[in-house]
Amino acid sequence: MILALLACTDPSQGTIRHADPDTDTDADADTDADTDADSDTDTAVEPDTGELRGVWVDRWTYASASDVETIMANSASAGFNTVFFQVRGNADAFYDSAFEPWSKNLTGTLGQDPGWDPLEVAVESGHSLGLDVHAYVNAFPLWAGTTAPTDSDPEHAYNEHPEWLVADSSGTPMALNSSYVWMSPGNPAVRERLRDVVDDIVTHYDVDGVHLDLVRYPGADYSHDGTSEALWDSAAYPDYADWQRAMVVDAVAQVQAVSPVPVTAAVWGVYQNDWGWSSVSEGRNDYYQDSRAFLSEGATDANMPMIYWPVTAVPGDRLDFTTLVQDFVAHDSGRYIFAGISAELGEADTLACIESARANGARGVVVFDYGLMQDGGWLQHLATSAFATPTTLPTYPWRH
Repeated sequence: MILALLACTDPSQGTIRHADPDTDTDADADTDADTDADSDTDTAVEPDTGELRGVWVDRWTYASASDVETIMANSASAGFNTVFFQVRGNADAFYDSAFEPWSKNLTGTLGQDPGWDPLEVAVESGHSLGLDVHAYVNAFPLWAGTTAPTDSDPEHAYNEHPEWLVADSSGTPMALNSSYVWMSPGNPAVRERLRDVVDDIVTHYDVDGVHLDLVRYPGADYSHDGTSEALWDSAAYPDYADWQRAMVVDAVAQVQAVSPVPVTAAVWGVYQNDWGWSSVSEGRNDYYQDSRAFLSEGATDANMPMIYWPVTAVPGDRLDFTTLVQDFVAHDSGRYIFAGISAELGEADTLACIESARANGARGVVVFDYGLMQDGGWLQHLATSAFATPTTLPTYPWRH
């Protein structure tokens, strides 16, 4: 059974689905894009250049081992070569974790062993079909919903570590709500937990990569928790926002330090609004996510900017996909940009975005998400259109 996906809203920019659809606030813009893309046009790269062709599979998309096997089979037959398979939502686990309880999504009870291991099935099934499988981890959401987690073994971090919560500018911890409550990247224990979670995964599962999402602060008013403010090095970082950005980079760098496989991150689709567009949220300034530093400091091997808007009819119009791809590629520090594309745009615009990403230097594309394409009836069309020409995966020479 494929679980229903949820939509989310960013008040500044409209409604769009995100690589984690629960509560994140990626933006939508005007959608009067050029829709002249021809699904029969072969836009594939030459085979010897290497291209990552990825699909996000979120935790709402599967409920059984057979679901996972079907997802892998359908992804492979559609022409994808990489699956980003979600295994951590909000400090819970869709694998046998040494640190966090089994997700209640699997059985209805937090901490209850479902009797099967989603990540194990994904890796075994995916590899049998020639797919790379990356463990997709939400970095800083702590819990979701209006009621606290029930007791579990291991105890959920929300119950065990209330000091991990972000706090607003008045020092008030974020309250339970209909979406996520977040933990603070400025707390060293939070960064260590993320590192330990990833170390546990790469030690016990034959994954081909680690993928981080929601690797940022929840908003510009956060976090002024007591631990962060006490540890802020005002001499080295006179601007508190710069220190916050550095803490997020440090969290990613700690993941890189324990990972024998490539580390990627889904990052905000606008790093900084240098075009004067109206009502646009910026990763760097609104969420303290310095995704350029992820690459320049070697914390990630590739970034996946979530450019969930179309190629505009007039180049450079607000949130133009092509303009944003060019900006991310121009600041890749010699590493990779895999352009994130929303299948909610529809088949024609998704194909146009794939063609634009290739034409403008991205080394791959990742589509959000499997369920949207499968439910829309066009997942398999990619095998005879955008992904008709075979390719190899990009290598990561700096890792050798």
